[in-house]
Amino acid sequence: MPDNRSHTVASRVAIKQHPLHPILVVYPVAALTLLPLADLLYLWLGDPFWAQAAWWLSVLGLGGGVFAALFGIADMFLIRVVRRHVSAWIHFLAGVMLLALAAAGVSLRLPDPAAAIWPWGLLLSGAGMVMVVIVGWLGGALTFRHGIGVYGYKAAGEEGGGDAPPAA
Repeated sequence: MPDNRSHTVASRVAIKQHPLHPILVVYPVAALTLLPLADLLYLWLGDPFWAQAAWWLSVLGLGGGVFAALFGIADMFLIRVVRRHVSAWIHFLAGVMLLALAAAGVSLRLPDPAAAIWPWGLLLSGAGMVMVVIVGWLGGALTFRHGIGVYGYKAAGEEGGGDAPPAA
């Protein structure tokens, strides 16, 4: 391993240094990414199963997204250096927009999941999938480019330093 690693900012909302926000976002990302596929399968096959699957994917995407966002917001406001990054604020605002799209999709589908799919349900789910890509890209940049919200690395010589994590 190289001796000169870039500085990282460990997550404050973690279990044994494992940040919770990146762990939790995978579920709503999966749900909101599969949602347009379920919509298209319903339109193509006409099987009500796919309308119900789309409903549950939209509920899971919204609920899981709000839950994961709580941990991301906590990290943002508990770590001062994170708030100094413009990309953190853009990620935050884009995430809010994504959750607003997901909430609109759940609200639209609530009375009748099948009737809501064409055209507005598909439009919202497609826009949501595009936003998932944007928000995920921004979150990845925060993690991989800026080292924010990662597994806490300390350089050799620092307290608890070295490549191995400190004992539990």
